[in-house]
Amino acid sequence: LPGWYVELHIEQGPVLADAGAPLGVVSSIAGIVRCSRDFAGRADHAGTTPMAVRQDALTAAAAYVLEVRDRAAEIDGAVATVGQIEISPGAANVIPASVRVTVDARAPDGERVDQLVAALGLEDARYRIPPVAMSGEVRRILREEVERAGAPVVELPSGAGHDAAPLGAAGVEAGMLFVRSLNGGASHSPQELSSPEDIEVALEVLTATLRRLSNAK
Repeated sequence: LPGWYVELHIEQGPVLADAGAPLGVVSSIAGIVRCSRDFAGRADHAGTTPMAVRQDALTAAAAYVLEVRDRAAEIDGAVATVGQIEISPGAANVIPASVRVTVDARAPDGERVDQLVAALGLEDARYRIPPVAMSGEVRRILREEVERAGAPVVELPSGAGHDAAPLGAAGVEAGMLFVRSLNGGASHSPQELSSPEDIEVALEVLTATLRRLSNAK
């Protein structure tokens, strides 16, 4: 085998807190597809152009944003976000003539990534990061050690990217262990919070897992 890699990270979401579980074994790291969409209208005066004759690019873009939300919600485990909008001319008293929105779509496995791409019409997206399944052997040992520590065994995909993804894609036997967030999933910020007790049991599980993997070599 080309080696083992086990990553410990705070869960960047509320799943473990909702489940009442201090730890989570990561099953896969989501694939990401990102693409921009352009909407064209006509720039007119905001005060003098009747509503019935407007060609407002932003209203068309807004309808698409809602469609992105709705289509993603129909696919279990998938998410899609419009987090960037560029409006031109971008003045308070001018009807938008053009709008560009950027869609970030994610799903835990290749089948659901394909479903999401088709549902959102993102077939021409050039930015694509494939999903990566975590090592079955590492996941098995993590599950056993979580159970041995007296915690409920919860498996969940990671919607965020992590170092385990490129390593796993390169052939390393990679796995991840999440620690419960006590602040709604806030991470990489002053609001990040996990309890000392959860961190202690996470280190216990991580140490035992690494010891077993080391002996397996």
